[in-house]
Amino acid sequence: MSSEWQAANLGVYDGLNGINRSSDAFDVSTVEVPIGITGALDLMFYGEVFYFKTGIWSLYTVSGGTGKTIDPAETELVSAEYSQWSVDVPVTIGVNLVYWGESRIYMGCGFAFAYGMSTMTFSSASAAYDHSAVFPGYAIPLVAELGCEYMTGDHTSVGCGIRYMYGKSAIIEKSSDSAVVDFSGYIFTMSASYHFRPGGPK
Repeated sequence: MSSEWQAANLGVYDGLNGINRSSDAFDVSTVEVPIGITGALDLMFYGEVFYFKTGIWSLYTVSGGTGKTIDPAETELVSAEYSQWSVDVPVTIGVNLVYWGESRIYMGCGFAFAYGMSTMTFSSASAAYDHSAVFPGYAIPLVAELGCEYMTGDHTSVGCGIRYMYGKSAIIEKSSDSAVVDFSGYIFTMSASYHFRPGGPK
């Protein structure tokens, strides 16, 4: 979550990786990496070996991303807040392994059509570092996933998995500022599924 304004005014060129500074004179607090919650609805078609999956995923940050740092001259406390939400439609293909007719492990890769909005807000007592910008953007990031399922009934299952997405938007210009929306990151999932096949439930 870096931007042109942060580089020019705070001397921060790598967003969250450079915003935190230590100080004995000011009560700074660490700006943690934002953590979000994800909701998803997937549709998967699978056979004995291969699968195809698509759906819709949405992410919204619920914690982290806020804290206090100091300006480059170390004369003023600056409050910082980062947040992001996004929605994407993934398309993945891969292989799945079925064990004993009741457990399944799958792994695959693909891409996603993603749209998101990144917000960065800064403020200080003198208002010299007051700034806020919202950057909406889209990208087609790469997706990799690994998961497992366990059948809890004839038609239902529960599962868990990990998903990694890599990609960011083009540079977005907003008045005197510019940035990108970065969709990269890990998502850990828990799921509940209903299984069916054409002609009747499985």
